[in-house]
Parts: sequence; structure tokens; C-alpha cells
Amino acid sequence: MGKKQSTGKKKDVKIRKLYHLDPEDTLFIREYAQKKGLSESEVIRQAVRNLQGKTEVDPFIKIIGSVETGSEEAENHDEVIYE
Repeated sequence: MGKKQSTGKKKDVKIRKLYHLDPEDTLFIREYAQKKGLSESEVIRQAVRNLQGKTEVDPFIKIIGSVETGSEEAENHDEVIYE
């Protein structure tokens, strides 16, 4: 009695850490967190996972908006591509 039974699920354990950041980095984290509706800690966790390669990013997301064309080419993209 009084002993907790294991549910067999992995616990979501977090370790509290203290880091020193530049003021600009702190401001960026705060603003990004507010914009995305996340905690600052979650922003940092996501950044670490990204550095570890544990988050999937669509490879095409990097090229979106990197090419400038006139509206005619965009509207007639099939003709431009297949000519």
C-alpha cells in the first residue's frame, strides 16, 4: 500500500538548467515563443532537436520564395517548364 504502480509509460522528465544568453538571443526567444504560442523552454528544446537532426523539415521549404519571376511565368508555369 502507498507504493505507486508503474503505468509502463515513459515519464516526461525534464532537467532544470541555467544558461547565460546574450540579450539579443533572449529577446528573440521570447518574441518567437509568444508568436508561436510556445514556452521559451519549448523553443529551446525544439532548437536543440533541430541541431540534432531530430526534426523533419520539408526540403522544399528552404527554396520557397527564393526565385523571383514575373506573374506571367507563375500563371503559365506548365508552359514555361515544358517548353
